[in-house]
This record gives sequence, C-alpha cells and structure tokens, in this order.
Amino acid sequence: MHYYDELAVYERKGFRVVVDKTWEDIHPRDCFDDGCYDIEDMCRQIDRGDLDWFMLRVRVFIDDLELAAEYLGGMMYERARDCLTDGSAEDLIEQAVYSAQQRIPTLVERLSKIMVDTIA
Repeated sequence: MHYYDELAVYERKGFRVVVDKTWEDIHPRDCFDDGCYDIEDMCRQIDRGDLDWFMLRVRVFIDDLELAAEYLGGMMYERARDCLTDGSAEDLIEQAVYSAQQRIPTLVERLSKIMVDTIA
C-alpha cells in the first residue's frame, strides 16, 4: 500500500480534484538513458532529498464518490509542488476530469434504475 502526500485540492467543472503524490517504485535507471543523463548523480540527489522522485495521482470526486483517477510516474523535481505549475499536473487533471465526465451518463442511468427499484 502506498502512502500519498496531498499537493493540492481544486474545484473544476463541478468536481473536487485532489492532486497527490507517492514514492516511485521504478528506478530512475529504468526511465532515463545514462548516455544523456548522469543517473548515479540523480540517484544521489534523490537519496539526499535534493530531488523528489515520485508518482503523481489525480482523483476526481463528486461529494465523496471518486469518479476517476489518473496516474503519472517517473516525476522528478526539486520540489514536487513544481509539477503544479509547469503543466504536468494540469494535463493529468484534464484527463481525469474528462474520464469522470464520461462516467456520468452511465451512473445517472444506473442510479435512476436503483431509485425506481427502491420505490417499486
């Protein structure tokens, strides 16, 4: 089980959007080409806490019902919150909100059926 640190909570298009992070299980060596990057130095900076290596999660709620979640791994920043201002989190938020919107017609139909069955 992963522990998540909350980075931000937003209201978007009638939904509550929660952006949080957890540690990344994948080693940086599996994401970066050591011909282009000094992976050993990156790992030292991660171990020292100079770089944050994490997986980002965006969840979309209506009231307390989670409608959608999107994940993006292999995130590396000096401060995790920086992903909130460079477009990375925003792209994931848009994907998650879109996924939540796509679920609504089916949920309305199913909830309507439940209500009819309950009344009958």
